[in-house]
Amino acid sequence: ILLLGVDGSVDESSRSDSMILVSVDFAHMKIKLSSFLRDSWVEIPSKGKKAKLNSACSSGGPQLVADTIEYNFGVDIDHYVMVDFNMFTQIVDSLGGVDVEVTSKEAKFINKTTRHTVESGESVHLNGVEALVYCRIRKLDSDYMRTYRQRKVITALIGQAKDAGISALVETMGNVFPLIQTDMSPAEITALVYKAGIGILAFDIEQTRVPIDEHMEAKTVNGQWVEIVDIDAASEYLQDFIYTNKIYLFLRRF
Repeated sequence: ILLLGVDGSVDESSRSDSMILVSVDFAHMKIKLSSFLRDSWVEIPSKGKKAKLNSACSSGGPQLVADTIEYNFGVDIDHYVMVDFNMFTQIVDSLGGVDVEVTSKEAKFINKTTRHTVESGESVHLNGVEALVYCRIRKLDSDYMRTYRQRKVITALIGQAKDAGISALVETMGNVFPLIQTDMSPAEITALVYKAGIGILAFDIEQTRVPIDEHMEAKTVNGQWVEIVDIDAASEYLQDFIYTNKIYLFLRRF
């Protein structure tokens, strides 16, 4: 399931600010999170040209983003879920907030650039607005760390869901469903929630990003700062990560 966060309204032509593929690997009992760098220079199918990956959403909506990832990296995407910034904050608040590790540098950056006051610590409770700011931090370090923070929040929300029963999960999804845009029906989401309650949430969580350092080179193309991707290497890496039980040293990095 491809999770998309857009920088405008879901009803408008917006760029995908965040792209995370959530893969449930029943064969190896794992949940795998794969972030895609938005500046990746890739082929946009049906457009006959290369562009930044995040531009696919503004050109053809969430389905074109899924098609672009499938076309370039050779993986199958069954569904998508898309939210904008306002939806994201409402979803996090509806789940009671989220607890994540916040470094002193991250807390200082958030407090300096917003009107919110966040403390540093191993488990800091963030409300929806604070979680959004945390997920969007980029100038502090890099887009690589930014995607890492996004996966940290998703992982934390999954961890919180582990403590809830099936009835609580169904109720939560009833509150969240009106806030998202997806090609999944209410019946499909309910079925997924029941699977989660039965055992998925007990799966180990692994995470990565695509492309990794070894598979990309930063360049300027037509005045744009982009990541030139070794598509063959990145595709092989992603497919190994999703479909096999290989564990890469990169998983211990960002």
